[in-house]
Amino acid sequence: MLTFGGITRRIFNRLCKNALRKGIIVSSPAGEAVKDGVKIRWNYDSSSELLEVECIQAPFWIDSARISKDLQSEIEEVLGSSRAA
Repeated sequence: MLTFGGITRRIFNRLCKNALRKGIIVSSPAGEAVKDGVKIRWNYDSSSELLEVECIQAPFWIDSARISKDLQSEIEEVLGSSRAA
């Protein structure tokens, strides 16, 4: 489970748009989505500005640790660019 603080509603909306560009629909603050056999679970709490994200399923040919690392990089990139703006 990856946990990120400082996720404002604006940042969360930006992350949702990025996910949609990759074919993952994030339609609520909490949920699950599956793409290409990879299942991701998330929970966003706007009052505490916390986002939890977890890869809960991956096909045998994809390392779930790699997926988690990619998720972390993507989220940290959006966080970094939002703080710089």
